[in-house]
Amino acid sequence: MLTKGALALALGLIAGSVSAASFDCSKASGFAETEICRDGYLSGVDVVLDRIYKRAVAASSNPEGLRQSQRQWLQTRNQCQDQKCLDKALGSRIQELERIASDERAMAMQAREEREAAQRRAADAERERQAAALANQQRQSAQMEQRTPSQASTLPAVRPSATKAKQESNPVATWFINGPGWKYTLVLGLLLSIWAVVRHHRGTATIYSDYTDALITNVLPALGIVTAAVCKWLEMPGVVSVFSVIAGFVLAITYAIYATVKNNRGGLSIFLTLMAKLTLITVFYVVIGMLIASLFNGGARRKGESQARFESRMRRQGKATMALITALSAAYTALTAWVCRNPKFTPVGECLEFNRVPALT
Repeated sequence: MLTKGALALALGLIAGSVSAASFDCSKASGFAETEICRDGYLSGVDVVLDRIYKRAVAASSNPEGLRQSQRQWLQTRNQCQDQKCLDKALGSRIQELERIASDERAMAMQAREEREAAQRRAADAERERQAAALANQQRQSAQMEQRTPSQASTLPAVRPSATKAKQESNPVATWFINGPGWKYTLVLGLLLSIWAVVRHHRGTATIYSDYTDALITNVLPALGIVTAAVCKWLEMPGVVSVFSVIAGFVLAITYAIYATVKNNRGGLSIFLTLMAKLTLITVFYVVIGMLIASLFNGGARRKGESQARFESRMRRQGKATMALITALSAAYTALTAWVCRNPKFTPVGECLEFNRVPALT
């Protein structure tokens, strides 16, 4: 502030040599005004003070109060009876006006920052409101899908009486899909798989003859899924992707039946081994498929949860899901390798030979 005052005084000295005071000296009255008009230095300082005063009034949030303050200061200045008093009064007033102008600028900057912060908060609140509305809409859509059959989005509207009649005409499918039928089937398949593993361990059945046999059986469905994904990426008709998935599983089941009949003796061993293969493959692919689907479905924001916390929670859940997929894949691979009769890879041609004697101990 002192530097600014010194600069103002220097400008006043220069201005004093080329201009008069800030008021009409022809109307000067009293010692103060007469001395300012007479002395070039005081005239220049008075001109600088007038300029600073006008800038302060223009920037002030209370210009009328500043004008009243200036009138009171003029009364104080007019009481001076010597040059030293005038010099001190003018200099102190210049510093006071500079302080007022500086405070006004700081207040204006603070007000602008507060307005910008309020605008940012309002924008964030609007984004959160829109995100909450979208999440609510997604939850309602999910609830509607759960309450209605999955075919409702693809099939034309059917009257309630017709739908009820169709369900009653096929009670087995209704019991299996919407009832506990699939649970009973899963438990039965797991029990038969355990029985097949026990017989495999005793040497009376062969689930997989070697690593190549297990690899062919388990990779065929994956190849069908990968082929379907490539077809979808190439924007082929949806029926091509569906056919690829079905073909992969059909080929896997066909080869499983072929290898089971080739490597086992007796109807019981063939039946148990085939059930074990189909159960393990089906459960593994269904579980892995559900976990992969959860990575892309995302989730809804919780009540009161910010966008940053929601994204962080989604990243943590994604990492945990990937770790679970890796662990399940490793465990399934280890189990599959354990039930191989010969722990080695053989040529694919040997796996397709049907005239070999089953390697049972």
